[in-house]
Amino acid sequence: MTARHHHRARVTVIALAAAVCVGWSGSTTRWVAWTSVGFFPPDLKRQVRTHERRFDAGIKRGLQAPPAWRAASPGKLEAAFQGQLQHCVRSLQKPVPLPDLVEELGVLAVRVLDANDPLAVTHDDSLEPTYAGAYQTYVDGVRNRLRLVYYGQDQQLIYGKRVSGSIGAILERSRTLYPFLGAEFYRTGSLRNWRELDDRSVAFGVAGVSLSRGLTDLANFAAYVWNSGGGQVPTPRPTPTGHVGQTVTRTLEGGFPDRKGTERGSPIMPESSLVLPPP
Repeated sequence: MTARHHHRARVTVIALAAAVCVGWSGSTTRWVAWTSVGFFPPDLKRQVRTHERRFDAGIKRGLQAPPAWRAASPGKLEAAFQGQLQHCVRSLQKPVPLPDLVEELGVLAVRVLDANDPLAVTHDDSLEPTYAGAYQTYVDGVRNRLRLVYYGQDQQLIYGKRVSGSIGAILERSRTLYPFLGAEFYRTGSLRNWRELDDRSVAFGVAGVSLSRGLTDLANFAAYVWNSGGGQVPTPRPTPTGHVGQTVTRTLEGGFPDRKGTERGSPIMPESSLVLPPP
C-alpha cells in the first residue's frame, strides 16, 4: 500500500470511528425534530403533519446515512448539511410534490441535529469513546425533564440567505460545548457512571442548550427553504410589536425536579466549577 493510500485509509477509519460517538440517539433526534415542527411556517407545518410518515421516512434516511456524513472533520457533516439544504431549496423551486419535500426536510432535520451534537462535531478528546455511549443513554433518560426553548427567527438566514455563516456558527457553538462533557465525566479523575449525573450537572446543561438550539435551527432552516420557494414566513407569536432580538418561548415543561418537590435528593457530587458559555 502506498503512503497516499495508507493516509486515505487512516482518514476513513477515523471518520467512521468518530461517527460512532454521537450524543443523540435516533429517538432523541426524532423527538426534537417533531417538536421543532411546531415552529415551522404555518403552511409548511400543515404539510409536514399531513405527510407525517414521509417526515419520519426522511428522518430514518438521515440516520442511516454513511457514518462520515454524520460527523464533522474529518467527516463530511458540513458538506452534507449544505448539500441537503440546497437540495430542499431546489426541490421546492422545481417544484416537486410537497410530500417529497417533507421527506427531504426529515433528512435535513438529522443534519441540523448532528451539527448541534458536540460529540458528532469534535473528536479531539482521546477519552471520548469511553463516555460517548454513556452520554447518549443519559440524554435519553433525562429527556422528559429537559426544558426545550425556541429562541426565535434568524432573520439573516431566512431573508438574508446567510447559509454558510449560519452553519459555521452552529458547528463552532458545538465545538465550544464539547470540552465540558469530557470534563464532567472525568471530574473525579476517573470515568463516572452516567447514573451519578443529576439535573444540576454540566451534562444536563449541555443537553438542554444543544437540543434547544437544534430545535430553533431546524425551524429556521425550514423557514429559509420555504421562503426561498416563495412561501410565507410570518413572525411567530407571541412577539411584541417592535421587538428586536430573540423571541424565547418555552416549549416543554421540565428542568430541575426539585422545582416541584424533592425527587432525587442532594447532588452526589459537589457543585462544579465549570462555567458554560451563554446559550
